Amino acid sequence: MTGSNGDDLFCYEKQLQQNHADTRLDIVAQADSTQNQVNPDSVLIADSQQSGVGRRGNHWLSPAGQAISLSYRFTLPLPARALSGYQLTAALAVTACLRHFGCREKRLLKWPNDLVFNRRKFGGILINLCPGQNQSTDVIVGIGLNWRLNDAALKQVDQAICNVPLNKKPDRGLFIDRLLSTLKLNNQRFCEHGLAPFLAQWSDQDSLHNSHIELHQDGSCVRGLYAGLSPAGELQIRRQGEICRFGSGEVSVRPL
Repeated sequence: MTGSNGDDLFCYEKQLQQNHADTRLDIVAQADSTQNQVNPDSVLIADSQQSGVGRRGNHWLSPAGQAISLSYRFTLPLPARALSGYQLTAALAVTACLRHFGCREKRLLKWPNDLVFNRRKFGGILINLCPGQNQSTDVIVGIGLNWRLNDAALKQVDQAICNVPLNKKPDRGLFIDRLLSTLKLNNQRFCEHGLAPFLAQWSDQDSLHNSHIELHQDGSCVRGLYAGLSPAGELQIRRQGEICRFGSGEVSVRPL
């Protein structure tokens, strides 16, 4: 079975399952939302989503054959309180895969979990955490990437968006295979070393670097000079000689 534009996503189902034998893997032609439908210890990949979910409940556009839409659900042997900043590791997994497949663009990350190119968004990460048993945490990592949205789809969205910055795109199945392996590697590193090893990587790819920014949270607006991330992965803003820190939560950030 192939996607609507001839992309052979479905031809990789057997390869993906073999390469990730520790995880159940399903590819479906259509889903309401992979984030809401993925089972424990599973990856759910949809060729299209009817009710894709972004941050703050926003709709995520996922037309057939034109996007990568997946959710990966697993358990980490850490309590939820130990996962501060964890969402950064998923975004870094995506940029690592983009570089593997030839992307030369550097500053593609926008805190807390957006993927951007020239101030246009091409992807997003959605993380859901639920306390499990024995100090573990059930994690759902949802990833949406604009792979090859056509002009009509790009114009449907009321914000600046673009496709992934790859001149020669591999088949989606190949990219997903690499992405899942990188996510698993980052999970292992996070469990062993925490967030610290990822912060330098984020800084090198941070699209907000040296920017004046505007942050909206709970109806309030804060402006100041972006001061990077804290050791816990919080956004830092320098205002009137002081550093203010913000967790991800219901936060919207944009460069000025």
